Amino acid sequence: MSVKEEKTFDLDLLIQQIGPFGKFQLINYLLICIPIAYTAMYTLIFVFTAGNLEYRCRIPGCDSDNSSLHAPFLNFTIPKNGDKFSMCQKFHNVPNATIEDQCQVDLFDRNRLEDCSQFVYQDDETTILSEWDLGCNEEWKLSLVGTIKNIGQLVCLPLAGYFSDRFGRRPAFVASCMFAALFGVIQSFSTSYLMFIICEFLEPLFSSGVFNAGFILGMELVGPERRVLGAFFINCSFALGEALLGLLAMLTRHWRLLLIVSYAPTFVFATYHWIIPESARWLLNMNRTRDAAKIIDSAAKMNKSPLTPEARKMLDNVLNAEPVVEEKNDKNRKKEPKNEYNLLSVFKSRTLLLRILNCSFCWAATCFVYNGLSMSSVFVAGNKYINFILNCFIEIPGAGLCCFLMERIGRRKVLCLSLVLSGSCCIAYIFLADAPEGAQLAVFLISKSAVTMSYITMYVYTTELFPTELRQTLLSACVIFGRIGSIVAPFTVLLGKYFESLEMILFAAVAIPGGTLILLAPETLKTTLPDTVQEAEDIGKP
Repeated sequence: MSVKEEKTFDLDLLIQQIGPFGKFQLINYLLICIPIAYTAMYTLIFVFTAGNLEYRCRIPGCDSDNSSLHAPFLNFTIPKNGDKFSMCQKFHNVPNATIEDQCQVDLFDRNRLEDCSQFVYQDDETTILSEWDLGCNEEWKLSLVGTIKNIGQLVCLPLAGYFSDRFGRRPAFVASCMFAALFGVIQSFSTSYLMFIICEFLEPLFSSGVFNAGFILGMELVGPERRVLGAFFINCSFALGEALLGLLAMLTRHWRLLLIVSYAPTFVFATYHWIIPESARWLLNMNRTRDAAKIIDSAAKMNKSPLTPEARKMLDNVLNAEPVVEEKNDKNRKKEPKNEYNLLSVFKSRTLLLRILNCSFCWAATCFVYNGLSMSSVFVAGNKYINFILNCFIEIPGAGLCCFLMERIGRRKVLCLSLVLSGSCCIAYIFLADAPEGAQLAVFLISKSAVTMSYITMYVYTTELFPTELRQTLLSACVIFGRIGSIVAPFTVLLGKYFESLEMILFAAVAIPGGTLILLAPETLKTTLPDTVQEAEDIGKP
């Protein structure tokens, strides 16, 4: 097939001909959504594996091997901080060998305090806190778990983006699933905090490409007017995966069992290498036009879409071409600068650089608030499991409203409104400390729903802004900056214990500016996906 003929292979026209979201795309989206639901669990599983528990000092002479968290002797053995017993200090014990009962009021000096070396934990749940005594002075190690996971994701994203753009969306998608399953199961057998934290880094380091590769794999299969619908499917599956995590955590109540039941099923996704097709758009960009045509032809048959004579001829010319001739021409085509894999071309474009910086800050704000609110949900008044599940389910109506608004007012305005609303609700939550639990939860959920809208829109918007040849690489670059927000987010929960409402103040301080600045970027509503750097630069130009 000649270069001239290749230029007549109009993929956007063919996608419109086969149907922008027919049976073929629907089945593939549903298949992609299943691993993404599991990915959602892995993103936040540390909220429960490294979750906080109620605990207190173990009192020698009073506590037995099966002591409960609450006991009558606490009144004279442990000081109170407000209306609660101290978790980390106890009154000094003065043993008296002549007395058989060592748990008496007279044997504890209320004027002398000492730090605890042993603890008694609530007995209805087990996390790494109780497994390796990480309370009090070592409580920071719990927050470090979430930070380490997000650092692993940050390191993975450019590698996964490069792998996906060079070797295909499908290989990146399947390989990421396999690495997640492997390291997740290994982590469940951790014998120390060090082994646990190493696995916490390695698992996202090799598996964080699942969501981005799956999102782009699905997005490149559909027409411009159905991209938002595709994003809705993927983000609903992500929310359901998060909610499933809350349910599994509530049923298992043990961090090792939770890891096994969450990660082990992922091994089955190895079969996706033979089940889901590669991205036709990526194949075309890699000069594998014949393979792209086969996928489009299969989609047309499954969707039962009658092609126009022009489209049918376009497909037949490619499908009936001699493979040998096509391979020879492929070698020549690779010399063309149009399809050259060259990240440096982005740095020569002032327009794209400014967009990357703007999107990166918006990503950082969105990830910081999104992850911070997700982790804070278990500290909102009420049952932590129910609150976490509600916090996840609220993303679904947020996703629906987001998709509705994106098609009517555009991507930029949705980003602006959602981030400003989320930040405003965080400020309102601060003033509801004495309000009923229902009012606090309602405002919290509105904030989470709003930032979910921003999260969904950012994926769609960033995908539409950048060219096919570098799409996942640049998407990953923006998400890397977003991970900086995710890395910092776990420590906001810790700060909130020492400075009341500080986490909500920080969430509002980044969300509102992020929503304002994104208005400087161009609108992408109903634009075709750009294939080259020049086409990406032309977005928004009159």
